[in-house]
Amino acid sequence: MQINLRKANAIQAEIRKAISGVGSKDTISVNEFTTSIVDTLEKATEEFATSVTRKVALNTALFNIRKSIAQANATAGISDILADVELIDANMAVYSNVATKEVAKSFDELRARVEKMKAAPADARSSIYGDRYSNVDTSVVERGTIDAAKQIVKELKREKQTLQDKLLTLNVNTTITVSQVDEMVLKMEGIV
Repeated sequence: MQINLRKANAIQAEIRKAISGVGSKDTISVNEFTTSIVDTLEKATEEFATSVTRKVALNTALFNIRKSIAQANATAGISDILADVELIDANMAVYSNVATKEVAKSFDELRARVEKMKAAPADARSSIYGDRYSNVDTSVVERGTIDAAKQIVKELKREKQTLQDKLLTLNVNTTITVSQVDEMVLKMEGIV
């Protein structure tokens, strides 16, 4: 059976749900009203074995599909594109952080504030405001750097969208083969 990568990802999610939905009851309770302890025990043992077999078959199908997807991703260049998208996300985080910084005060403003502090009587300043007002704090990020970071973020967003469009096309057009055994398991479970 041939399926595209997009469908394969959806099938993987369904397999995981099916695996978690398979119950594996490994104990039973019998009492004086149990009509046949042997039959009850045999039935529970059979159900337990069936659930283990189902889980193993689903796990095998899941990981066979996963390996096929990995091979197809590498062959089609999807793995490289995914790495490029992650790099873009990391760089967008850096530049977005820069783009939201406060603009540095001008040299003239800094000098004027320092001169004003020097001119004020030292004892009046520290007694009223404490030492925290004997400094002038400023960002070191200039307006040009902030504007450039904003522009870079816009460019990175466009580049990411282009790559995501390419990924969508590749995920729809790239196919993998599901073995007959795995296909049979998926059909028995109602997944395909």
